[in-house]
Amino acid sequence: MTMFAVRSFVIILLLAQPAFAGEVNGTLSSRLDFYPDRDDGTASEGRSAEVKIDAFHDFDASRIVGEFIARGDEKDSGRRITEARQAYLRTPLAGFDVFVGNRQEFWGKAESKNVVDVINQSDAAANEGKSGKLGAPSISAERYLDIGDLQLWYISGFREKTFNDSDAHPSSGLPVSSAQYARKDGKDADDFAARLSSFAGEWDLAGSVFYGTARDPILSVASDGGALKPYYALQKSIGLEAQYTGDVTLLKWESLHGTQTGLLGTHDFAAAVAGIEYTYYGPFETMWDIGLIGEVQHDDRPQAAANQFFVAGVRLVFNDIADSHVLFLASADRKADQSFVSLEASRRINDVTSVKLTSRFYNARTPSSAFGQLLDDDAVTLTLNMFF
Repeated sequence: MTMFAVRSFVIILLLAQPAFAGEVNGTLSSRLDFYPDRDDGTASEGRSAEVKIDAFHDFDASRIVGEFIARGDEKDSGRRITEARQAYLRTPLAGFDVFVGNRQEFWGKAESKNVVDVINQSDAAANEGKSGKLGAPSISAERYLDIGDLQLWYISGFREKTFNDSDAHPSSGLPVSSAQYARKDGKDADDFAARLSSFAGEWDLAGSVFYGTARDPILSVASDGGALKPYYALQKSIGLEAQYTGDVTLLKWESLHGTQTGLLGTHDFAAAVAGIEYTYYGPFETMWDIGLIGEVQHDDRPQAAANQFFVAGVRLVFNDIADSHVLFLASADRKADQSFVSLEASRRINDVTSVKLTSRFYNARTPSSAFGQLLDDDAVTLTLNMFF
């Protein structure tokens, strides 16, 4: 299906008349990963390259949009992918903007975790954070009402989460077996979602509903201890989002409440993130912006690494022509048993080149905990991007 979407989009672009307005942009990325604390028998470093093509083309009141990636990795086959992250037609119909095809959509307000972001599956093997998503084959519709923006979603097929190889990073050291599903139609089961977003003064507000397959699997070790078994539960949930935007303060909230049906029956769950970001503009007589971030996570689903995490961070924006910025986040669970530190820094070298440095470090006192399984997965990554 992915290659069919790629070929179809390319053919449409070639056949389109020159008078139509459109744009094609590309990015070539070369990446080096270093694993300073790797266990014996696992990769000590990694090299990969990715090509991404972004394009759109307008005709009359409609638009076709594409975002295609092809990624190769020297050692980790889990990272290799050819994917139409987006390949859809947008057209007006009966007062709605209707989208047909692979599409990406982000929901959420918080910085450290987005519990309401339920549309797209994570491309977890890519280790790209929020930007690493797989396209959702869907039909969706949007309409701007007097009370806000309404979205309706029908997702016709499920995308399984990607995983790194067992000797790659991050990984538990075990291969991942075929997935099991709570729904009898498995990956062919349909998902449904809706969201209404609005604003009131300085507040951005949104509410959403979802019925479908949970995006994160419940992972367990097979009875013979030789593999991880992913199990995808049926999820019914209601999401809430709120953000207050003041002169120097952002207050953020998002929560997800509902049920998951799994191997042990149906269970209620609650997940939420509450946060604050306070920004100092131009400190020390500079052009910089320094944002101080604090968030609290709660998630009682079995997929969560821990029931509660506390997060602190700093965002540094230099406001220079090189678009330089740094984001540092540190989190620890309520019992101080597990912690995670991440750093992301990037800047443009010139008009066609940028460089990005990311790092992640895990710590855990209990080897059997979620982060305890990742103690050899500390990583430092350098990525060079070239735009064309």
